[in-house]
Parts: sequence; structure tokens; C-alpha cells
Amino acid sequence: MKKVYINVQRAGNRCVIEMSIGNITAIYKRIGDLSKLTSHGRGNVRQVKALVREFVRNSDPAIV
Repeated sequence: MKKVYINVQRAGNRCVIEMSIGNITAIYKRIGDLSKLTSHGRGNVRQVKALVREFVRNSDPAIV
């Protein structure tokens, strides 16, 4: 079983979420209304990006 590491940093209207599963990393960056999701690594990158999107949609607005 692989472990999922989630790192959330927030300052004002800026937010950076980094999620790592094994050797795959997805980074979600948001400033105001603009957002960007990037990923790198070898393996099932689409699954990690989908997990980040669900985390952003379902998390508390005070965190994200």
C-alpha cells in the first residue's frame, strides 16, 4: 500500500497543494480565480491528478 502525502500552503488569496503518491507528484497552484494543475513522474499520473481535483472540490474553503 502506497502512502499519500498532501502538503497545503496558503497565504492570502494564493494556495499551493502538493500531493505525492510514490514517485508521482501533482501540484495545484491557485491565485485568485486562476488555477494550474501540473504533474510529473512515471506511472498513473491521471489518477493522482483526479485525486487532487477531488481534494480541492471537497475540502474546506478555509484550507484551500
